[in-house]
Amino acid sequence: MKLSNNLLLYSFSLLLFLGLSSCVKDECEREVTYLQSTPVYMTKEVIRQGSPVVEAARSLEQPGQFYYYNQYILIAEKGEGIHIIDNRDPQTPNIVAFLNIPGADNMAVKDNILYVNNFIDLLAIDISNIEEASLIGRTQDIFPPIWEDVNSGQILVRYDINEVTEKMDCTSFSSLRNWGGILVDNATFNTFEANSVAPGGDFSSGGVGVGGSLARFSIVGDYLYSVSNTDLDVISLLQAQQPERVNTINLGWGIETIFPYQDKLFIGSNSGMFIFDNSNPAAPTQLSAFAHARACDPVFVKDNYAYVTLRDGSLCEGFVNQMDLIDISDLTNPRLEKSFPMANPHGLTIRGNSLILCEGTHGLKALDITDPKTLDEHPIDTYANVHAVDAISLPGNAPITVVIGEEGFYQFQLNPTTGFELLSLIPVK
Repeated sequence: MKLSNNLLLYSFSLLLFLGLSSCVKDECEREVTYLQSTPVYMTKEVIRQGSPVVEAARSLEQPGQFYYYNQYILIAEKGEGIHIIDNRDPQTPNIVAFLNIPGADNMAVKDNILYVNNFIDLLAIDISNIEEASLIGRTQDIFPPIWEDVNSGQILVRYDINEVTEKMDCTSFSSLRNWGGILVDNATFNTFEANSVAPGGDFSSGGVGVGGSLARFSIVGDYLYSVSNTDLDVISLLQAQQPERVNTINLGWGIETIFPYQDKLFIGSNSGMFIFDNSNPAAPTQLSAFAHARACDPVFVKDNYAYVTLRDGSLCEGFVNQMDLIDISDLTNPRLEKSFPMANPHGLTIRGNSLILCEGTHGLKALDITDPKTLDEHPIDTYANVHAVDAISLPGNAPITVVIGEEGFYQFQLNPTTGFELLSLIPVK
């Protein structure tokens, strides 16, 4: 399981065609099947009328961001809420409840308070009894809407995508096709991927959970850091029940992920990586930037290296599939150490000297990074039968990695000698 440019992108998706029949010879008429995008609007008043509701467990359908906290896994159902999974036994995880929060995509937890977006607002939710979660605070207008009509007070909250089949004369079809749609043969097409969300981090910093590398939320100390397409927002949690935005830093266009490491913030964009000094947590200062080819860009950091994955497809408009190893021993002057070809790298995580890489439809890969410069020469294992998008290494002695993908939620144990062992799977509906 997500942005101010979505208005154009989803309008563009209106003309993604699934299949076309041949013209009727005499009348030049086609039967056309396409995806119709219908905008859904709400007022701020309507958004703020309700509170999160704990409901009975439901099946995964479109899993997005996921997060580990205190033996629980939280998985965002894109735009609808959060699945709560009891993970005390990774071999038999149990979905125990669903937290209904319209618009929810991004989350982070500190000291039993879940911080999550409700469209444009930031909610603070008490999860000390996680199966009876309750709203304890709302900070309004933290996040920019997709689009807002200032006259009517309506904001665009989502698009409903429906498949439509209708007959169309060839002239009308030609006009629609030339308007800017993408014609796709054999009923295959690429859907737009929303940027998933919450970063990895130091799970030894008591009271804070752990998220994946495709994160857009991260908590460090008493501050929540959130990235939009263009900005880094600094949100104070000193008043835990009433978070307050205290700073906004413009970063340009195409910002995707945030990863905290020690007293630094590493921010991935689709054209590079930013490094910020976070020693003054209310006012991070940029130390440097590293530019790369345009591509989707999660970042994971260990010791003197940043591991940056670049892939084609999605919204990133890139044409490369590789992992860049960036030397950050001089944080003011990051430099490319080496690039490693990959199949289609997405999210990643590191446990000890094992780097675990999600490669989309190509599965899950583990590499030995004892010597990062030769990681391609030391593969540990590949698990092909999984669509892998992002991963989290769970705290504790057992080498357990949780993985989210289009087909569900997986848990693996990685043995450096025998490779991956699948412990459990919660499939999508």
